[in-house]
Amino acid sequence: MIAKPENLIYGVDDKPPFAVSFLLGLQHVFTMFSTLVLPVIIAREIGVNFAVLQSFVCFSMIAAGTGTIIQGIKKGIIGSGYLCPNLCGPSYMSISLQAAWLGGLPLMHGMTMLAGVFECILSRVVHKLKKLFPIEISGLVVLMVAILLIPLGSSKFVGIEYAGDAINTKKLLIASITLFTMIGLNIWSKGKLKLYCVLIGMCLGYILSYLFGVLSVSDLNTLADASWFALPGKGVEHFKFAIDWTLVFPFLIVSLCASLKTFGNLTTCQKINNKNWKETDMKNIGNGLFADGISVTLSGLLGGMAVDTSASNVGLSVATSATSRRIAYYAGGIFICLAFMPKFTTIFSIMPGPVMGAIVIFVTCFMVISGIQILVSSKMNVRKTFIIGISFVFGLSAIILPDLYSNVPSWLSPVFASSLTLSTVLAIILNQLFNIGAPKESELTKTSNVQK
Repeated sequence: MIAKPENLIYGVDDKPPFAVSFLLGLQHVFTMFSTLVLPVIIAREIGVNFAVLQSFVCFSMIAAGTGTIIQGIKKGIIGSGYLCPNLCGPSYMSISLQAAWLGGLPLMHGMTMLAGVFECILSRVVHKLKKLFPIEISGLVVLMVAILLIPLGSSKFVGIEYAGDAINTKKLLIASITLFTMIGLNIWSKGKLKLYCVLIGMCLGYILSYLFGVLSVSDLNTLADASWFALPGKGVEHFKFAIDWTLVFPFLIVSLCASLKTFGNLTTCQKINNKNWKETDMKNIGNGLFADGISVTLSGLLGGMAVDTSASNVGLSVATSATSRRIAYYAGGIFICLAFMPKFTTIFSIMPGPVMGAIVIFVTCFMVISGIQILVSSKMNVRKTFIIGISFVFGLSAIILPDLYSNVPSWLSPVFASSLTLSTVLAIILNQLFNIGAPKESELTKTSNVQK
């Protein structure tokens, strides 16, 4: 039976007032903006002009906003009904860049659509594949997603851009004040002030960044010069799509890993919205994956970068004690509208590094604990210990020693491209291998009863 946890101010089925929903949605938009740098990097790597770059980013925003909305829907087979926003998918970054280098944006868009269709198909059979994705693997995925956020958050927090740089004391001070403001409001504030702890901390961070010179006059001039309204698509004559069969397998592998990340995020959503939660609702996961697959397909069709569900935003909903699906509609709607409003987009795009670092560290704390809680909710045994332990160790090795797997065969490189992908694939394989000959659940229950 689903029961709303006491720590939530607004649960998934609650309907916050308009002003509250708008501000909480705006808070999520700040976090969603954090990955818009990814399409910018891809566009600059292949040398497109500024108009195409801007359109590429805007179409990515429209796809992410749409995905956020449909993920919040709870009707039929589309949508999980949870607040689980979309953003430009870090999981797709490496393979998308490879496709863009090989065949430009048309090839990247075609392969992205293929990945989205694959996820839609997977969503229809995932409930039959429960043995492939036991709860401990979901916990591992959530934990690895949180670990992936650590390098970004910590480097921005201390003001280091490149290895060997000295810690920037100004940026460290700004980030520290911003972070502890959010934490203080989260721990000690009473009433609904806790809902806006991130938004208040960000505003203070912007002010401090300007006073300390981190937010420059040129940044403010960029904001002043930005137009209020512009249609995306400028510089793009028409949409073109291409398929390269040598990239099909790598894209499908990345799509599977992105699906498992969404699996973990939605499992977290189920857990935080039900104090009686015991196991993953696979039908709900399937509906959520279908919504995610539609979003990925749409991003390729429109001409943007592949989108993905955001672990950071799930963590933010826990931190603010507001998980209402209505917030998803507002966040997605605001994100789509901002794609047509360069003036407002610029406010987010000039977000100071220390402010971004403070936000990432803040939400990562909740994601780490959530992953651990999901892991320990499964009764661990020797088999599970080795499945999770080995996958975790080698997943971390891809972060600690980034050049360790630089010479693997090209067709395997997508597996080793990130710690999340490597640990996930290993966990799935080892789960099947180590459970050969394992007693079935009924046998375990029977043995337990005999011992009693």
